[in-house]
Amino acid sequence: MKPILLCFSLFALSVAMIAQSSPQTRLISAYSAEERSHMTAQQQDDLMLRAEKLCWFEAVKTGTDQTPFQLFNRAGEPVVLTEADVADFNPLLYQLPQEANRCQNLVIQTTAGTRHLLIVRSSEMMAKELQRKQVRIAKTSAK
Repeated sequence: MKPILLCFSLFALSVAMIAQSSPQTRLISAYSAEERSHMTAQQQDDLMLRAEKLCWFEAVKTGTDQTPFQLFNRAGEPVVLTEADVADFNPLLYQLPQEANRCQNLVIQTTAGTRHLLIVRSSEMMAKELQRKQVRIAKTSAK
C-alpha cells in the first residue's frame, strides 16, 4: 500500500510543478489582470510563447571569465536571481536583450554566487517558433 501511495504522491507533485511553471501561469505572474485585459488574444499567445521558448539556462563552461550580466526587471530595477528563480525562470519578468540573428549568451550570477549561462534566442529564431506553432495549430484545426 505504501508504494502505491508514494507513487501517487510523486505523480501529484510532478503535475503541480508542471502546472506551476506553465506559460499561462508565467503570463499571469508577470502581467496584472488590468494589463492583460488591454492585450489581444494574439498578444497573450505571443507572450506565452516567449515564456516557454525565449531562453534557457546551461552550465557555464569552466575557464569562462565573462563578467556577470546585470538583469533588470520590467520596471528597470536591477535584480539578482536566487537558485529558485533560475530553476523556474520567467523571462516575462525581465528585460532581456535579444539580437536579430544571434543568440545572446549571458552569464548570470545568483545570490549564492553560482554562475549560470542564460541563452536568449534571437528574434529570427522566435519568429520561426511562432511559425511552427501556427502550423501545429492549423494541422490540429484541420482534423
